[in-house]
Amino acid sequence: MKKFALYTCILLAGLSTACRKNQITENQEDLPGLKNKTSLVNPNLVTQTRNLNLIYFVPSDLDTLPNYRKRLSDLMIWGQNWYKGEMNRNGYGNKTFGLLPDTATGGVKIILIRGSLPKSSYPYSGGSGAVASEINAYFAAHPTEKTSDHTLIIIPRYSFQPDGTPSGGPFYGTGKWCYALDYEGMDIKNLGKNDTDGNRFSVWFGGMMHELGHGLNLPHNCQKVSENATLGMALMWAGNGTLGKSPTFLTATDAAILNVNQIFNNDSKTYYGAVSASIDKIHASYSSTKSAIIVSGKYSTSVKVNSIVYYNDPNVNNEGTGVNHDYNATTWESKSIGLDSFYVEMPISDLQYKSDGIPYELKVKLVHENGNVTETVYNYTFASGVPVLTFSTQNELSKTGWTIASFSSEETSGEGTVNGRAAKLIDGSSATYWHSRWTSSATSYPHTIVVDLGSVKTANGLSLTQRSGLSRAVKNFQVLTSTDGTNFTAVNNYVAQNTYGAQYFSFGTAKSLRYFKVIANSAYDGLQFAALAELGLY
Repeated sequence: MKKFALYTCILLAGLSTACRKNQITENQEDLPGLKNKTSLVNPNLVTQTRNLNLIYFVPSDLDTLPNYRKRLSDLMIWGQNWYKGEMNRNGYGNKTFGLLPDTATGGVKIILIRGSLPKSSYPYSGGSGAVASEINAYFAAHPTEKTSDHTLIIIPRYSFQPDGTPSGGPFYGTGKWCYALDYEGMDIKNLGKNDTDGNRFSVWFGGMMHELGHGLNLPHNCQKVSENATLGMALMWAGNGTLGKSPTFLTATDAAILNVNQIFNNDSKTYYGAVSASIDKIHASYSSTKSAIIVSGKYSTSVKVNSIVYYNDPNVNNEGTGVNHDYNATTWESKSIGLDSFYVEMPISDLQYKSDGIPYELKVKLVHENGNVTETVYNYTFASGVPVLTFSTQNELSKTGWTIASFSSEETSGEGTVNGRAAKLIDGSSATYWHSRWTSSATSYPHTIVVDLGSVKTANGLSLTQRSGLSRAVKNFQVLTSTDGTNFTAVNNYVAQNTYGAQYFSFGTAKSLRYFKVIANSAYDGLQFAALAELGLY
């Protein structure tokens, strides 16, 4: 009996110990602080009201890599200090992104999440959605673990190539989330080394900091020509190959955007709320005296603007425009003048590409104090080494007394109670729009609109504004004019840009007209539907 009682006590003690151990989560196990029952905080760590969610995501057929907490903590603290130095250099003081401390280790808090699927279910291309789904499920079950809108997910490498290069899952930014790779050489001891290990480390750690930039709202952009010798490589261009080895920096535009980032500010205000903003007037000219593009204008906004940033994005070798085609965008930054104006001078000597006919997009972005950035895109080119700037706001004719004389179709139910109607094309608001009929008996190109000015007017050209968001944007269109509404004379065929903001199309010579007809012939998305925000004359 005594032996049985002793055995029972030992068994119960063992079960009790096992239960207590199971209460220690994977996010606490194997941490020396737990064993020593100490509370450590790294004095170099910056913690904000809201901080970067740092996730270590492990597919079901992999395990954590050795010493990952220590290695990644060291690197994240180094990266935090690097961002701080760049913000300071750009005039914003010692601002940087916040990181939560792991008081058990003195490092950075890293949340370990073990995936339910093997690594083949989380491939580089298209795998981020499956990862995000499981992380969101974790946050739903542990809501206090998510402290901000910004998340960095680090995934252990899947394999090595024959030359020792690691390969793995998603490695890019998707909105305010970003993905990076961990491998055994992701260690601060390799920082700055010029051997194989150091070069490989610079690519993968620099890549992590680059993708983190995307997760912190930063687009691609490159250094000005004059900055090559003084500052080196812009992180958001090709800094993933230079960080820690040679001069690498954040541009002034990067810093302006980060200045209003949620996790760069130790406050409790609301970030990323809705913003209604537009550039109401813009003037662009080339000063031969200053050898600079000079841009000025006025804007309206529902949320205060702290900075205006200007991205000059060349379409080099017909690479296209948009995300992942904007690495070589050269940028400038200016502060708001009062509450509604901006001005900037951009020396063309700082633009690398100036060949005749090269297409440029000038993206004028309003950086709002709640962290949002609103963008309007304009187009220009070069001829004989001089920029050709034709997008300045024109003095448009008043639309008072204008009516829609006829239209091929309009949408009266599927676009809500306000939009879809043809009359929205001349209501003076770029926030409303006309849409071709699609809910029943959908119409196809060509789509036609005829506007009656009420009396004969003289105009030099037509203004056109695509729908906000560029959904169903019109590409090719024709303009005709008439004095009686019956007999129309063709003016010209035009190609609208797939950009938001007023676009201007010259008639060549002044026209006297009471009616004008716009025939939309094709769309940028190749589908049968069309939408436009505004039509006007100047």
